[in-house]
Amino acid sequence: MDQDPAPQPAERCTAAHIEDPTPCQGPHEAVTILDGAGNAATGCEHHGARMLASIDDARIEPGSVVGAATRAFAASRTIRPFCWYEDAPRTEPSQLSHAENTHRA
Repeated sequence: MDQDPAPQPAERCTAAHIEDPTPCQGPHEAVTILDGAGNAATGCEHHGARMLASIDDARIEPGSVVGAATRAFAASRTIRPFCWYEDAPRTEPSQLSHAENTHRA
């Protein structure tokens, strides 16, 4: 009897950082993140929020999921930049989330 081939890892959205181990959550075209130079990455709501939190002067645009851009923006305010790097203490404002910096002020 033939066996099914081993399951392949799911493709991740283009907003997922290569070193971010988390899986996508939702459709891969939920939001679009633009950096300060106008480069765009379309991604899931989860990785869109993480990317938005990590890139200076980034902005978010709606994608295929109604309300995803608003939710990703709100989530990004509580996420530390490059949050998957947790091996060093974070004390500088550029290393903290917007919410942490607001709380410190």
